Amino acid sequence: MDQKKCLVQVDEVLNHLSEEDLNKIPLDIRNSIKENKDKNYTWEYDETKELWDQDLDRKSIAILSYLNMEYLVNKEQKELLKEMHRFNERKKYSK
Repeated sequence: MDQKKCLVQVDEVLNHLSEEDLNKIPLDIRNSIKENKDKNYTWEYDETKELWDQDLDRKSIAILSYLNMEYLVNKEQKELLKEMHRFNERKKYSK
């Protein structure tokens, strides 16, 4: 899936955040997502499913993970996520 279509998925997921969480993501980033997404592609968030069951593209997951790590989690959670990423990288390259 191309980047512009992924931004459609990201924008749709962000639309389902609480206002408090959404406001933690800088407005210029949110506006950039809206401006650069594919205007002809549609993707709908299924409110009957959890986020991990939404059939998101891997690139969309990567963008959402970045936004989560940079803006939504607290310091302790951020350190834990970084450690998990390091562990996964080591595991991937040790095969």
